[in-house]
Amino acid sequence: MNQWDSDGQRWVGSAPGSGSGQAPPDRGRARVLLVAALVVLLVAVAGAAIWMRAHGNGAGGQGVAISTGPEPAPPPSNTPEPYEDDLNEPDPRESDSPPPEEDEDRSGTEGPTETVQRYYDAINSADFTTAWELGGKNFGASYSDYVSGFAETARDAVSVTDVQDDTVYVDITAYQTDGSRYAYTGTYTVSDGVIVEADIARTR
Repeated sequence: MNQWDSDGQRWVGSAPGSGSGQAPPDRGRARVLLVAALVVLLVAVAGAAIWMRAHGNGAGGQGVAISTGPEPAPPPSNTPEPYEDDLNEPDPRESDSPPPEEDEDRSGTEGPTETVQRYYDAINSADFTTAWELGGKNFGASYSDYVSGFAETARDAVSVTDVQDDTVYVDITAYQTDGSRYAYTGTYTVSDGVIVEADIARTR
């Protein structure tokens, strides 16, 4: 680099690397700016690393739970609390009262007309055991003879014409298996849901 000599009359070239010259002001300013930029970059990188670690995005990939205060209270339930009276009420399914018993024996509640109707319903259904218990056993025949008496009967149609106390007046049409039919009329006497007496006569 050239510079003026002591008498200000001529240029003197300084040897490279002699150290006698000064660095230009622009080069020093650039070096300062570069150092400052590096410092800012390092600070930014360190801050980003700290932020990512705090939010669970570090190398381990594990989230970090950060507590910022007490646990929030759970939202109020919409289900109303039971009243004390409701808690003391007995369960209706655990009632001490037994369920009402069904009346399996209808003979004590039905009238004489219903008994006669049930008797012929049993005959038409070929339920001779029930017909026997409803009165057939009181007609003076054995069970086998009683059942045999209906061997040629297809069905019986009974019509109640009158009822006087325990006596039921009936007209009966007996349809036979061969297509013929017979007519009967008479009475049945009923006691405690059972036919105890029959007075039936054929009319044709």
